[in-house]
Amino acid sequence: MDRPQATEPAPAFRIGLIGSGRAVHSLQTALRALKPMHAVARLSENTLELPDERLAAWMRTLDVVFIATPPAERFRVTEIALREGVHCFVAWPPAPALRDLERLNRLAEEARVEVGVSRPLRFHPALESVWEQTPPTLLVYRQQVGGQGVVPWHARLAEVVDLCCALAHSSSVLRIEGEAVRGGPTWLEAIAFGLRFHSGTYAQVLMWRNGETSTPELYLARTGWHRRLQLEAAGDDLIQAEVRAFLKALAARQPAPVSLLETLQVLRIVERLMSRLR
Repeated sequence: MDRPQATEPAPAFRIGLIGSGRAVHSLQTALRALKPMHAVARLSENTLELPDERLAAWMRTLDVVFIATPPAERFRVTEIALREGVHCFVAWPPAPALRDLERLNRLAEEARVEVGVSRPLRFHPALESVWEQTPPTLLVYRQQVGGQGVVPWHARLAEVVDLCCALAHSSSVLRIEGEAVRGGPTWLEAIAFGLRFHSGTYAQVLMWRNGETSTPELYLARTGWHRRLQLEAAGDDLIQAEVRAFLKALAARQPAPVSLLETLQVLRIVERLMSRLR
């Protein structure tokens, strides 16, 4: 996997933005910073109330659409965009199930368009010095998870597994092992797992629930080299970096920095991991 790039994209895309809430605000801020290079239009109407024909007609006026609708609507909106031949950048998760992601991937291949998936952690500035390095032999990730109620472990595991795959330069895993501690019949208090990649990297992850969410700690090492990194929250800067990288890739006719195919591979690993934690 190549190092994410966040330099200035080429001009002339007709860009659409659809959705609501915090995610769409962050995307709008990022896209506003690119004006006047691109024409940006936002569809603020509730997609649940819009028929497919209306959405398809709007998509036909675009080259690229950024989709931050509620998760239940994301698959439908993305499918319509792909049928109209529009490049898509989709918030996480892009679809509710693996079979839906596989369907989107087939549609994207048939339409010869790119689908980028939002994974801002890859663009953290603390990782800039790491991407061009040889994959580490050992990768250790530790984080305390806070919050009330049931923790969305599946989404958190997907983010961490994606980062491990990117740093290991591989989405092919030889072995998965893991253990979970339950706080009750329906929730988890702590998760530890290991991934042995074909590239030679062994990733070890520990996440536990206790009070406030802590800054992720990352340790990377191989013979004669090691790095210890703190991945402090960087807010909208990471969103802006991945938006620029996605548009730059489109302008250069290159694959999306975080593609739908990579997302499929990551989620297959997560599903195998979750089966060992149940």
